[in-house]
Parts: sequence; C-alpha cells; structure tokens
Amino acid sequence: MKAKTINVKRIISYLLIFSVFFTTMQIGSIKKVFADDITRAPGITLHMGNSTGEEKNIDKDSAGNYVCQYLPLGQPFYLVPQNGYSITAVTSSNSTNMSVNRNGTGSSTIWSISSIKDYTDFTLTISVQDSSGNAQTYKVKLSFDEDTQLQFDHLEVAYDNDDPIAVDYAQTNSDGSYYLGPINASYSKATIKMYDSDNNVMTCKINGLSSNTVNLSGGDNVITITRTYLGISKDYTLIINKKGVPGLKALAPSTGTLSPAFTSDTYDYELTVAPTVTTIAFTPTSIDSDSTIKVNGSTVTSGSKSKNISLDYGDNDVEIVVKTTDGTTSTYTVTVTRGASDTSPAQLSGLKLSKGTLSPAFNKDIYNYTAAVDNSVTSIAVTPTAVDPTATITVNGVTVPSGTTSADISLDVGGNSITVKITKDDESKTYVINVTRGYPKTNANLSSLTVSDGTMSPAFDPDTYLYSVKVDRSVEKVKIKFTAQNSTSKIKIGDLTYASGDESDYIPLNIGANLVKILVTAPDGSTTTTYSLSIIRGAIEGTDVWVLVSGNWTFYDATGTQVKNQWVKYDNQWYFLDINGYMQTGWIQESGQWYYLNDDGIMQTGWTYDKGYWYYLQGDGIMRANVWATYGGKWYFFNQYGQMQTGWTLYLGRWYYLDEHGVMQVGWVTYDKNKYYLNADGSMKTGWLYNGKAWYYLNDSGIMVMGWQTIDGKKYYFDSNGAMKTGMMFLDGQWINLNNI
Repeated sequence: MKAKTINVKRIISYLLIFSVFFTTMQIGSIKKVFADDITRAPGITLHMGNSTGEEKNIDKDSAGNYVCQYLPLGQPFYLVPQNGYSITAVTSSNSTNMSVNRNGTGSSTIWSISSIKDYTDFTLTISVQDSSGNAQTYKVKLSFDEDTQLQFDHLEVAYDNDDPIAVDYAQTNSDGSYYLGPINASYSKATIKMYDSDNNVMTCKINGLSSNTVNLSGGDNVITITRTYLGISKDYTLIINKKGVPGLKALAPSTGTLSPAFTSDTYDYELTVAPTVTTIAFTPTSIDSDSTIKVNGSTVTSGSKSKNISLDYGDNDVEIVVKTTDGTTSTYTVTVTRGASDTSPAQLSGLKLSKGTLSPAFNKDIYNYTAAVDNSVTSIAVTPTAVDPTATITVNGVTVPSGTTSADISLDVGGNSITVKITKDDESKTYVINVTRGYPKTNANLSSLTVSDGTMSPAFDPDTYLYSVKVDRSVEKVKIKFTAQNSTSKIKIGDLTYASGDESDYIPLNIGANLVKILVTAPDGSTTTTYSLSIIRGAIEGTDVWVLVSGNWTFYDATGTQVKNQWVKYDNQWYFLDINGYMQTGWIQESGQWYYLNDDGIMQTGWTYDKGYWYYLQGDGIMRANVWATYGGKWYFFNQYGQMQTGWTLYLGRWYYLDEHGVMQVGWVTYDKNKYYLNADGSMKTGWLYNGKAWYYLNDSGIMVMGWQTIDGKKYYFDSNGAMKTGMMFLDGQWINLNNI
C-alpha cells in the first residue's frame, strides 16, 4: 500500500489564511464592542413607527454629542431599553409641540414621542439605569429629514402665453438660487409650476400667494417659491431678469401738483408752489427695479424721497434721469415755479394781529388797514409773513423774522399807527395798520366837533373845552355836529339829547355873542364833560357878558367895554383878565401877591392843593408865604413859595417839627427811633429838661440821651426812658451809689 504524500506548503498556506481570517474577525469584534461602548447611546434603541419598527442609530458627532439624524416626517418614534437596562425618564426641549409618554415599568418601560407639530431640531434628555443600579443621564439631539418631502424634480416657467421652460432641481447658482434671463422687455408676467420625479404637480406658494402667476418688471424679479409639508416649509429663490425700460411709473412731488398728470411717456411737467415754499423733494419710482435714478444729480432709490431741493423765487428746473443696467437713459424735467407771476418778493403773504381783526381782510395788494380793540387791551403784537422768507421785515422799525410774532406794542387810548415794512433786494413795500383802542366807560370826551357855519378857534382838540366861532350877521341859525370818543356816550344841547355822530337841530343866534354848551355823558352814566362854544354873530353887542374869542374868554362890563388888566367880580366870584382882556387861570402874580385861579378862572381861597403841595389862600385870595399861620387852632408854616411844610423845619435859627399834615408839634415826639422834646412854642429843646418828676438831657441835636453820659465833666446815668437816676443802683454787675460819682 502506497502511502499518500503530504503537501506541507499547502497546509502552511491554509494555516496562514485561517490566521488572517481569524485575526480580521477578532479585530472586527473589537471594533464593534468599541463602537457599542463608545459611540452608541448606552441602554436604548430608537425605533420608527412602533416599538419594533425601523431602528435609527444614536451616535456621537465629532464634538462628542449624541445625535440622531434624518428622522422621517409624520411618524412617531419609540425609545426601547436594551437588555439589562431600564429607561427611567425622558423630557423634550420642545414639549409643547409633541407628546412624550411612558408605557410599562422597569426594564419593560417603553417611551413614545408622538403628535409632533414642530419639525425643527430638538433635544431629548434621557435617564437610564442598568441592572446593577448604575444610573446616567445624557442628551440626544434629534433632527428630521425634511428634504425628502420638500424637494422637487423640476420647475416649469412660462412667460405670458409662450411655451414653458424647465428648470432642474440641481440647476442652481453658487448661492442656491435659480436664475433665468435676461428675457425680452415685452413680457409682462410669468407662470411657475413645481413638479416631482413622477411629473406630478406639487403644491407650493409663489411670493406667499396661492396664485402661480407673477407680474414682471424690468431688472431682477426675485421670486420666492415655498413648498410646505406637515407644517415644514422650504423656500426656493427664482430670479427672472427682464430687460430694462428706462422710465418711471410714478413721480410724486412733496408739495404741489404736476401738470399735466404724470404718465410714463410724458417727460416735461410744470408745478407751481406758494412763495413761502423754499424747498421741494420728489419721490420717483422706476419701471425697472434695477434702474438707477438721479434727481438733480443725486442718486435716489426707487420709491424713496429725494433730498430737499432749494427753490429760488420764480422758475426752477428739476431733472430726473433714469438709467437701465444696459445704459439706456430717459430724462424727465419738472419746472417748479415758486410764487405767482403777479407777486412781488417784497410783499407779505400774511398779516395777523394778536387782538382785533383787520379791516379789510388781508390781501397782499392792500397796504392800509384798520382794527379796533377794547380799552382793556393795552398792547398788541403783529405776525407778518413774507412772500419770500428771506425778505427783511420791520414792525415799527424793529426787525421781525417772517412768520414770527413781534414784541408787544403799547397802545394809547384812541388811534395808534403800526407800520410793517418789507424789503427784498432793492424793493420795499409798507403796510400800515391803524389800531383804535377804545376809551374807558368813564370817558366823556368828544372826538370831533364842527359847526355848520363859521370856523372854530382854536382847532378842535378833545381836551380843549372852550371855542369861539365867528359867523356873518346874516347867519341866523347853525347846526352842530359831534362824535364822541365812546360811541355810546350821550350828548345834550339845551333840552335835547343826541347820540354820537348826530347833528343837532338848528340853534337860533342873536346878534353878538351866543354861548352854546354841549354836555357829554360817558357810558358809565355819571361822568360828564362840557364843551362851550361862543358863537359871535356879527359885531359883539352886550353888557356884563362873557365872550369866547379865539379860545380865550373875554368880559364886557356894564358899559359894553371889554375889561383888561384888572379884577372882575361876576356872579359873586372874582376873575382876572390880563392886558389883552383874556381871563386867566392857574397861578398869577398881581401887585406883588400870588393868587390861584381854577380852570374856570375863579379866584380860590382857603386850602388849595396843586402839584403835590398844599397852599393857603386868605379870604382876599392872597397866598400865605414865609410865615407861621394858625388855622383851626393849629399852627402851620409856609415857605417862601407858599408851600406848607412837613417834617423838620429851621426858622430863625430854631428847629420845629411838623407832622405829615403840616401841624406844628409840641412836647415829646419820636422821629427816626429817637426822642425829642419840643417847647410850647414848638421849638426843639436841648440841654437839661425837668418835667416835674425827673430830669432828662437832650444833646445838641435834640436827641434824648440814655445810659452813661458825661456832661460838663461829670458822669450821669439815664434809664431807658431817659430819666436821670440817683442813689444806689445795680449796674454793670455791681452796686453803685450814683450820688457819689
């Protein structure tokens, strides 16, 4: 029997192959255990649909965090414990948008995550425990596979009624957008549809709308296509570039109205603004979104307002240039006219008063106005507004900026003139406002007085109350017309009463002097003023009569002779007529003596107050001066001007004190916190004074002394009442015998 030959080399080869295989298996086993121990989440598995469904790996990412990716949309998933483990707790970072439920206990516990409403990434916090009681907690970030449900196969885009163009899903730019064009400028709209791989139309929204048609403008049309599935949305960007049209689809001025109304193919416009408008801006909107716009050379974004453009007075041209991306341009021109053609820049466009109303109503071409205010209005302000705000305005000579209110202007009772001057360049205009401030209710003056014949002398003045009027001998009667400063005053002539502005009935005239009195009663019903008219018809004929000549009263005596430079007694009152025969009033000096005659010319006697001083006039009217006088048992002193004195008065080297009423004082008086003693004749006492009870001492100024005093080399003490003290007194902290000092 032949023995078989053994192939040692083959055996060795098999052994080597087996060794390599075994080693490979061992390495694979080691790696698997490493993966299970290191990269897989310990103690759990994740299943889709149900607890035994498709398993999804929970691995660590490069940062060492547990993640589970590409979960399908619309399905619940389950956390199942591995052998030897139990899942003790599960919480979600987005618990409000999903349900997390526990089913079972111990190692049989299974956790379900269902009713998912939000498919954004979220985190589960999971706690597990092994059979030995070792517990650990870790976080797992979960994310969903959105693209599988939100991805399309291709788009179809049709312009107007043309055939559609297909755009594949992968046909994107570097930024992920889809780009078509440039297309012809004549296209106005595009219809867009989305398809899946089976060529079925997929639902989507175009620019947020269900309609799949969009309008196209020149330049880039950026279109957002939104695909939504189970509440998850994904946006795709499609850009359709349409060739540009160099034009505007809208042009709006900040003020005024374009003429004609704007249209894209009209390039010249006019616009008029008020003279007060100094700037204007325009808001241009281009037909093509990619076009650039310049307004007077400054770039403006389509649909935005330009910078303010300064306007000169008159015409101003504004150019709006539109340029497409391919360099084609169009120019729109707007001629802005500031101010009407008939308006001067040196005019006002407005004029207002703080009180009262202009009459007539303001008009730039009317330069004279009136206004009336109540007596209670003591001042008024003016607000002038210039046609051209750069013009210079003065109100009564004081500069006031256009549109601002002047300082208050004081108003006198009656008429007040306010001038408003406006200057622009070499042109000036002046507006005048005559403001009448009403009179108080106590005012009983006339504002005008006329006679139907003759001429009044002097000329009428509201504060002049005596007038003469000469008329021919042939004039037998006259009428008097009058206007009161207060329109509601009443005017009485004789027995007849009239209203302001009336004309009297005829007044018959005798030959010679005729005295007519006009009594004006103020609105308060008690204040009155009398105006006197001496109307002389022909030559003066009369005796013992007063005649008003050229505003001066004259007197004709019993012989009909005019009295001059002498006293006249009339109606038991004394009057004095000067060398011209005119009746005098006020202070007069006659024969070296002073007299005072009131406004009616009557000589005054007794006490008279004039310009802050009291005077005394004897029974014969002579003013007492530089003399002591007693009236009513009281002594008064009048200086060389006849003025009654008060306070300290030096007379013949002696001081006297007269109180605020001018009465000479005697006895003790206090003045400026010092005490004085006045003798029985009123003269101030100095030196020692004994009042029968105590001694007092008054120094050279007449002031009563107090405290320690040295008199004629000897010390004395006077108490707080000025009385000299004697005997023992406790003074300056010690007892002192005042008799031995």
